[in-house]
Amino acid sequence: MRQLLSAGLFWVVAVLMALGLAVMWLALRDEGPRVMAAFIPTTTPLPPTITNTPTWTPLPSETLPPSPMPSPSGTPAPTSTPREARFHTVAAGETLFGLSLLYRISADSIAQANEFDLNAPIQSGQSLVIPWPTATPPLESVLLEINGQPVMADAANCEIITIQEGDSAYALSAIRGVPIEAIIAINRQTQESISLLQPGDTLCIPKILYGDTIPPTAGPSPTPSLTPPPGGPALLYPADGATFDAAAGPIVLQWAAVKDLAEDEWYMVEVRDLDDRDSLPHRGFTRDQSLRVPDEWRPGGAGPRRMQWQVSIVAVTGRRSDGGFIYTFRGTAGAPSYFSWAGTD
Repeated sequence: MRQLLSAGLFWVVAVLMALGLAVMWLALRDEGPRVMAAFIPTTTPLPPTITNTPTWTPLPSETLPPSPMPSPSGTPAPTSTPREARFHTVAAGETLFGLSLLYRISADSIAQANEFDLNAPIQSGQSLVIPWPTATPPLESVLLEINGQPVMADAANCEIITIQEGDSAYALSAIRGVPIEAIIAINRQTQESISLLQPGDTLCIPKILYGDTIPPTAGPSPTPSLTPPPGGPALLYPADGATFDAAAGPIVLQWAAVKDLAEDEWYMVEVRDLDDRDSLPHRGFTRDQSLRVPDEWRPGGAGPRRMQWQVSIVAVTGRRSDGGFIYTFRGTAGAPSYFSWAGTD
């Protein structure tokens, strides 16, 4: 029995092996062409390691404290309100020189205000801007005798008035209660010149001191003596009442000297057309004892015109921005003289 079981197990195993080989043979027979693949290891690059690159971070700079703001200064003094421009329409025969004497400013200032050359001719009908003069009155206290009583016109408390259209020294004297004699004396004016003030001129209205309020003057005498101002030059030519027709040559005014002029003193010659009360006087300045009257001063209108002329001594204290003189009167004006002059029409 043992031998039979061993033989049977042998044949069972043999059959199973045969079947397995048969199955393998069939499988290999039906298999397509085999592709041989070779697996070669490749190097796989590793991602780079992220390295933090140190960067330079600037240290915070020191912040300076804000500079202190300047404290607001005091309110600036108000500036004077500029006056409206004035214009002049040129008439036939007028020149820059004549206009400069008419308005008491330099010809150069008129040329500059109108932006043309000083030597350029002006045309009839042309409208010109005329700058305003800026006069500076003297500020010197003056001792006077008014109605037999000594008074002092005190310049230390002087009120500066700018003359407006329609103003006059006599009206200001009445309004302010200041004697006209004091206004004339402290401003170095005369009875005639004080009436010729024009808009834009300035005038000192002084404070009047009486009796014990008058300060004593230095010196042995406690009472100041009144020194009359020197008289003006005596007029020589033309003779009073002379007549000049249209064909007459140039008129040369001449006068006698009353003293030697100081370095800052000039003769101021004023010529006024009495038949035209609204006209301004012509004014010329010279250090000689004569003045050739410019033809531009010849009055307009038909027929002879009555002209008044007089000479004063003035001290020139400087120049205005427009080139004209800043001056004060030295003494009184000379007595006026008169002549007739044919008009331009």
